[in-house]
Amino acid sequence: MKWIESGILVLLTLASWWAPYLMRRDLLFGGTVPPEFRDTAEARRIIRLYQRRVLLVGIALFNIQVFLWSMNVRMGLLWPITLLLFCVGSAVAYAKAHNSIRAHAIPASGVREVELLPPARKGAEYPPMLLTGPVILAAGVALAFLVPDSTGQVPFLAGWGAIMARWKAIDGLVDKPFSFAVGACAGSFIVLIAFRFGTRRNPAGMTNYRRVMLRNMILFNTAFAAFSAWVVNMGAFGHVVEKIELRAALAVIFAGLAVHIAYVLMLRRKENMSLVSVGGHALGDRTSDESWLWGMFYHNPNDPALFVEKRTGPGYTVNFGRVPTWLMVAGFLIVMVLPFVLR
Repeated sequence: MKWIESGILVLLTLASWWAPYLMRRDLLFGGTVPPEFRDTAEARRIIRLYQRRVLLVGIALFNIQVFLWSMNVRMGLLWPITLLLFCVGSAVAYAKAHNSIRAHAIPASGVREVELLPPARKGAEYPPMLLTGPVILAAGVALAFLVPDSTGQVPFLAGWGAIMARWKAIDGLVDKPFSFAVGACAGSFIVLIAFRFGTRRNPAGMTNYRRVMLRNMILFNTAFAAFSAWVVNMGAFGHVVEKIELRAALAVIFAGLAVHIAYVLMLRRKENMSLVSVGGHALGDRTSDESWLWGMFYHNPNDPALFVEKRTGPGYTVNFGRVPTWLMVAGFLIVMVLPFVLR
């Protein structure tokens, strides 16, 4: 277990070190800059200084971990505290780099539109596509109650008592895996709905990351729904989900996540190469630098969008200036934790 914890810390350190190369060339450490600024000595100095600070934080925390292991100290809650300290340290390094960039920042090109474009009626934008995961989950749960018991009785048709008896049998066999799967499915569905209706359909930049993110979020929600359906039917057939089976299913889902990340990074590289070779593109993301706290957190109460394109790399972040954003985050956390509290 301790090697897994160390591996996660090392991966976080490397990801933070690589972060400047994942940003758009015209958005460096949360500031809008000319694309050619990346190739200047000053930009390289700021990037190197940020990377050194991140490495120092990661190496210091790794050494502390090794020292605690040598003293036979059980990590317990110290492990999440270590991750939290790394996040704080890397955030401070990023904020310092952002302050250095502000002296070279330029106004963003264009104005951010207020109205959303008319909704599309095909592909991932089509609203019924959002229900793919819930339909699969509902069908899987219904199937679990259509499986005859040892007497040949179908619980779904035999009445409420038979349904509750089947549920208790399922709960006794696959309680924890099913709680995790349903929580992941419900939590990802809340984020999917908020992302679909809380983002603009005319994102800045040459690559429509919104369409890519929306399509893949639907796929992940569907995967978690299929995972939930598989777990509940394992219980309906009287089987316990073994650890190796659970890990294999999760490995497939996380492999898909890795492919998604690699694809998005490939799109970002292609976009940055176009910014270098082709002129005339609008700079920035049509949001003011003043709306970004330390270049990381977007806070604009006047922007109706709940999600905006983030400046720390490809993808989206939330608009912390909107009350619905905080309600959405609270709802996501409640849905993720509730199955474990009620079990």
